[in-house]
Amino acid sequence: MLILDHDGLGPHAARDVARVEALAADLGALHQGRIPAAQDLTGAPMIDRWAFVSISTSALMGHVTGHPVLGTREVLTSAVWVAAPDFGVVRTLSRYYRLGRAADATEIGS
Repeated sequence: MLILDHDGLGPHAARDVARVEALAADLGALHQGRIPAAQDLTGAPMIDRWAFVSISTSALMGHVTGHPVLGTREVLTSAVWVAAPDFGVVRTLSRYYRLGRAADATEIGS
């Protein structure tokens, strides 16, 4: 997750933007049926003895109003990619959210 403040996104933002653009391009190619061939993967690292695991990521939990799919209710967002609390906004994988009041410790079960 990137944090946006009045100084910008930080020193690694350009690298992260390039990675996301590359991911979007690869997803588009896969969606169009272009599966990488062996010669396309010669420089790719090999991972052996692998398994899928779940990792935690940052998301928001709260009461949303005006969601295009979920309407008005308690939600858990998709992964937060950019948090900009100074600007009252976050960007999740799916969309922007405007930030209202932050929860206090009693509301998040500390």
